[in-house]
Amino acid sequence: MDGFFLKSPEEQSDLTGHDAEQQLLLDLWNSGHLAGSWLFAGPKGIGKATLAYRLARFILAAPDPENDLLGVRPTTLSVPETDPVFRSVAQRSHPALKVIECGLKEDELKARQALIDAGKPLDPEIERARKRYDEIRITDIREAETFLHLTVGGNGWRVMIIDSADDMNPNAANALLKSLEEPPEKTVIILISHVVGKLLPTIRSRCRKLAVKPFESNALSDFLKSKGEDIPDADLRTLSLLAEGSPGKAVSLIKQDGVSLFKRLVSFFAAFPAVSVSGLYDFAEKSLKDKDVLKTAQSLLIQWLTDVCVSAEKQDAAEIFAGEGAVRRRLQTVFPVLKLMDLTDGLRRAFADPDLDQKQVFVNAVLTLQREAG
Repeated sequence: MDGFFLKSPEEQSDLTGHDAEQQLLLDLWNSGHLAGSWLFAGPKGIGKATLAYRLARFILAAPDPENDLLGVRPTTLSVPETDPVFRSVAQRSHPALKVIECGLKEDELKARQALIDAGKPLDPEIERARKRYDEIRITDIREAETFLHLTVGGNGWRVMIIDSADDMNPNAANALLKSLEEPPEKTVIILISHVVGKLLPTIRSRCRKLAVKPFESNALSDFLKSKGEDIPDADLRTLSLLAEGSPGKAVSLIKQDGVSLFKRLVSFFAAFPAVSVSGLYDFAEKSLKDKDVLKTAQSLLIQWLTDVCVSAEKQDAAEIFAGEGAVRRRLQTVFPVLKLMDLTDGLRRAFADPDLDQKQVFVNAVLTLQREAG
């Protein structure tokens, strides 16, 4: 995989696709109507955060349209990597940029501060791996409130990014409402949401929504090819369908050999309701040792079972790989759709339970389906 996939959203200089969204933002800037609260909405991994940081760099580097005496209007949101603003945004050190996310846990904060006090550089990989709270708390939003009332230099603009807004607990969300309704002048607040339905209606109503769309399957395949991914065409198509239009998800599947993993999962249902129990345990023991791979396997199983339900009434449902369609139809013959939907919801809840041995939960999931088929 090339270096493109190793960069975080704030470090990305390119953004493939989303041309219409970029043009809309650019037109609003050029007309002097961009400021305010925004909700960038769409599935995870499709480039919402990359677009947010791209816009932030542009805003902080561009001349203020109100004071641009030359009257030259920019034609792109792109800012070159050599620009000091690009570097400071990539490092999240620009004084007019504030990023709100789940806060670091106390021991991680101390370890990070110790490195800073010692004058040592912060390693990006270590920083990304630091343990965080599982929600954005009211203390994080209070930091945002302080930022919004600071005087900024440069062109006088400031940008705040909340990634992701879905992680805000109710207290944090309510504390943000006033700022969303009346942001300071020359301020852009960007909320990133993977599941808009998780947000309070009062949050949604105070933001202008920008729907960031997933890639079409063919476009995602072309994107992966353009990044030098040497994947057979048949597997590339499977990967694109499994990724559901998300470059981020596609990259994760590539790292974990997700196509092979998915084919193994489906193979357990090839003779369903007969299942090789010994093969299932062997697969879990040898292939699901890594926590991230196990999580991906669970996600793929839920995704596929959901697709089995959704495609039950379709005559032209796309086959994900050669032979998968026959296995899907086998399950549709065994299970009424509503029953399979209920079973899938139950498996989803079990996979989300942190107190259970998730490797055993995965084995039990397949065996539960077998038992219910009987």
